[in-house]
Amino acid sequence: MSAAHHRDDADRHDLRIHRAKQLCRPVLHEGVKKFIAGFCHHDGDEEMVVYLKGSATAVRPSEITIPEHSND
Repeated sequence: MSAAHHRDDADRHDLRIHRAKQLCRPVLHEGVKKFIAGFCHHDGDEEMVVYLKGSATAVRPSEITIPEHSND
């Protein structure tokens, strides 16, 4: 796969993370269901970081799995 294709996939994943936060939908991190507390892009960082409720440590979007929902 090309670098552009990987970037498109990452962008789609980021959008799904935004949507999960907006709709208060759970995500999976290390096999545990959690909710997104927030996320941000740091200057110069290509990838955002995600903060999960109940965790003080930020994670990368690639560490999060978003379960499929029937009404998306």
